[in-house]
Amino acid sequence: MRPRGSIISQVLVAFSAFAVLIAVAAVVGYTGLAHQNSATKQLTGRDYVLEDTAGEMEQDFTISQLAISSFALSGHPSDLRPLPAAQAAFTARLGTLRAHAPPNLRGFVDTQASTGEQLFAVGDEMTGVPAGSPVLRVLAERANALASTNNAATNAMEAILAGQVQHLSAKSKDALDGGLAWSAAAIAVAVVLILLACISTVRAITGPLRSLAGTVRRLTSGENSARAHAAGSAEVREVAQAINTMAAENDRLRAREQEHARLRTLAREAGIRIREHLSAEDVLREASAAISQCVDSDIAMLRLVEADPPRYADCARKGWLPVNFLYEDLAPNVVRWGKGLLKNQSSTVIQDVRGEDGQVLPPDVREPLLRAGVVSHMATPFGLGSELYGIVLLERTRPGHPWTTAEIDAIQSIGADLGRGLKYARLYESENRLVEQLRTLNQTKSDFFATVSHELRAPLTSIEGYLEMLRDEDAGPVSAAQERMLETIGRNAVRLRNLVEDLFTLSKIESGGSQAVLRPVNLVDVVRDAAQVVQPSVTGTGLTLAVTCPDDGLVVNGDVSQLDRVLMNLLSNAAKFTSPGGRIRLNAARDGDVAVLTVSDTGIGIPDKDKEALFGRFFRASNAVRRSIPGSGLGLAIVSSIVAEHGGTVTVQSTEGVGTTFTVRLPLLPANTEAVPVPAV
Repeated sequence: MRPRGSIISQVLVAFSAFAVLIAVAAVVGYTGLAHQNSATKQLTGRDYVLEDTAGEMEQDFTISQLAISSFALSGHPSDLRPLPAAQAAFTARLGTLRAHAPPNLRGFVDTQASTGEQLFAVGDEMTGVPAGSPVLRVLAERANALASTNNAATNAMEAILAGQVQHLSAKSKDALDGGLAWSAAAIAVAVVLILLACISTVRAITGPLRSLAGTVRRLTSGENSARAHAAGSAEVREVAQAINTMAAENDRLRAREQEHARLRTLAREAGIRIREHLSAEDVLREASAAISQCVDSDIAMLRLVEADPPRYADCARKGWLPVNFLYEDLAPNVVRWGKGLLKNQSSTVIQDVRGEDGQVLPPDVREPLLRAGVVSHMATPFGLGSELYGIVLLERTRPGHPWTTAEIDAIQSIGADLGRGLKYARLYESENRLVEQLRTLNQTKSDFFATVSHELRAPLTSIEGYLEMLRDEDAGPVSAAQERMLETIGRNAVRLRNLVEDLFTLSKIESGGSQAVLRPVNLVDVVRDAAQVVQPSVTGTGLTLAVTCPDDGLVVNGDVSQLDRVLMNLLSNAAKFTSPGGRIRLNAARDGDVAVLTVSDTGIGIPDKDKEALFGRFFRASNAVRRSIPGSGLGLAIVSSIVAEHGGTVTVQSTEGVGTTFTVRLPLLPANTEAVPVPAV
């Protein structure tokens, strides 16, 4: 089927035919009207004038003939008065009649003129004849005869004129009717033609437009395969082709967006997997797999810049091309180039290394690529901040296979995650090495403390044994001066014994060698026993000790010996750092489901700058060092370790020169828990 032409051309053809038919109708109608007008002019301009003039001349002739007849009968001169006026009118109308009469009527006009002249001559002749004269009667008869002749000529002329008027009227009517009929026929044909053109145009538009509208609805509803049928007029076909082109472009854009989304998803999932690894080798291996999965390239490699020579984590076609052949001369330039790209957070993408696009590359970079047959080149740096870790190098040797925006974005995303992953992996590996070194050092220290404390115990026991023998005078009498010396030796032996015990206890706690025996213990009993032990020494130094405990007991899950050591260390410190006359308060209380122990003193206090490191090993407050107050700096470290082992906390509040309060909080057991009796001191 031959395709339709343009709607505009069809409409122009239809309206042109319509205009021609309307023009024909107008011409035919005009022709009929012209014929009618010509006939009308002939009637009004000649025949009606001749007919009217002939009738008026007949009237003038009759008036004159009656005047003559009246005068002949009456003899009164007044009867002849109308005669001059009638003669003048007759003569004037005769001139009009002669001017307009066609040849076929001129004989009648001459007859009228002759009879008229004779009639008016009779009238002139009668003016000199006396009334009652027989001549008047002869003249009257003569006038009557002339009147008969004139009337016959006038009637004959009027009959001819009436026939002509009737003929012209019929001819005018026929011309008008014919013109109107042909005009009506032309208009009817024009109307039918325009109706047919309108119907054809509407059908040529509405049908294809409904089809186009249906196609558009199918496309908008998600039926992406729908296409418009190119039918109808040229304009409709053009619209259908435009819709099909738009649908094809939408398919292309949708496919590109789907590919972009797919690569974004792969890159995001790859980034998650890359960041999951804590080993640099695993990070590189995961990144290499992700790049191979996301991008189809002939050569893909990760070049790390910190190695000398550079290290290649992966090459997609190891058997195809020696990697060093491709980049063996690029080490300085590639590193400098990669740092510039990393600084700008961009990639170098060359779609055609052989063309003008490839001329932006430095010659010593471009030449090896050309020798290797590379067509499309992409280089993406990876690192963190301004620190370059390496470069992702991707090459394609196939013409007509350029890098897409989605592929570039995916590689840049993987490169960013690779930089972060390498940074965290290296930090983790560095921290692991540091932790291992610290663990080794700490174990060495613990072993040293255990060895030292063990080795010091034997000579210290010997010293204490011989000191006891000297005091018992097993070696002979002891003088007063020697007794004072022995007391000094004894005090220092006790200090050394306490130091060794602290070292040994701390070593066992940190090494896990001290296994606390946890059982339900009434903390009130432990507090009272500890207060009873330190009471003599506190009283002997001029201090006051006040103890407050609840009557219903505080049952905790603890080791009696270790809890006792906590209280003894805190009370000993309070007594050591409080001047004579000062006060020490030991308080045990319940705070919800927590037992609270507080040891307060009115001693020298702790400077604010020393509080943070107070529970560290071998740490001593600066004011205690200035006053030369003896101590090992291990007591509070032991307290902190024991309390932590019991699931509690220890805090300190202190004001230098005013006093110090240590607070120990331990979790309580349920109220109905039966406590194990504390052994007597």
